[in-house]
Amino acid sequence: MNIGAHIQDCNRTLEGAHVADIDHLGSQLSREGMDVHAVITAVEQFKVAVPSWAMGTGGTRFGRFPGPGQPRDVFEKIDDIAVIHELTGASPRVSLHIPWDEPEDAAALREYAMARCIGFDAVNSNTFQDQPGQALSYKFGSLCHTDPAVRAQAVGHHRHVIDVGRSLG
Repeated sequence: MNIGAHIQDCNRTLEGAHVADIDHLGSQLSREGMDVHAVITAVEQFKVAVPSWAMGTGGTRFGRFPGPGQPRDVFEKIDDIAVIHELTGASPRVSLHIPWDEPEDAAALREYAMARCIGFDAVNSNTFQDQPGQALSYKFGSLCHTDPAVRAQAVGHHRHVIDVGRSLG
């Protein structure tokens, strides 16, 4: 099924009410010295990067608690974001979170996203939660920890995340 055609079919039945609502809004905005078409144009130009952790029920700043049916990897997250963008036209980019979205092959991930008309925005680091195999704990902080070795580990992670971001463009 073509999602765009389906949405157009559904919207067609509501078009009369929509036009009446826009006319009414236009009257209200006009009293405030605003042009309804300028507002509509501004809204149409609004774009937002979807945070990868928003795909599914499992991501919080305190860890991942996945539920059934949610994306299993960064590629499936990009697939979901591509659908959101197709439906809204307002979400052409994803904001990744490392290490959860760590690409094994950044070039392959970039190509995969581009094929779905999705780009990359911020690439976020995680230094608020210990990861499996991590040498030192962030229990008492990371970049401001009293132990210089923990701070160095956090700086190293941030540098790695910056490199990932650069490789994704």
